[in-house]
Amino acid sequence: MTAKLTAVIAAILAAGCGRSEPPVEEKSANPAPELPANPAPKPKPVEPAAKVTRPELPPKEPAAIAKPPEISIWEAARNGNIDAVRLHLTAGADANIRDEGGWVPLHGASGSGHREIVELLLANGAKVNVPAMSGKTALDYASRAGHKETADFLRRHGGKIRAELKAEGK
Repeated sequence: MTAKLTAVIAAILAAGCGRSEPPVEEKSANPAPELPANPAPKPKPVEPAAKVTRPELPPKEPAAIAKPPEISIWEAARNGNIDAVRLHLTAGADANIRDEGGWVPLHGASGSGHREIVELLLANGAKVNVPAMSGKTALDYASRAGHKETADFLRRHGGKIRAELKAEGK
């Protein structure tokens, strides 16, 4: 996705933004009338480059639709397969999708100590305090498994344990 955005920006910069206006010269208090011998023709309006160079693929074109990998997003997050998680998210997977046990991908990544995947999921809309059916949160799973770095990261991003949420009435 970043490569496509870079290509679009490069195309816009290469096409330019139309003709530039000549610099305005300061005029004296008593300007002499200037009559050009051959007046230059007025320039035609230029359509903005963004409208002309913006490439868009039709929605049914195979290259426009990212295909999710064979592995589920929950399994990829739990096993540390960041590339598969990234592919799922690129293909439009919801970062807060629950499995049959009420787990979201953030629970598996946290409990396995995969801080990079936790960061990726949070950056893509995962809610830090979503409880599983048991009521445990991602911070509960990271803490109980002894993944201090992941637990600290979750805390810095508002993560709470089940008891804290219960005390708040959530």
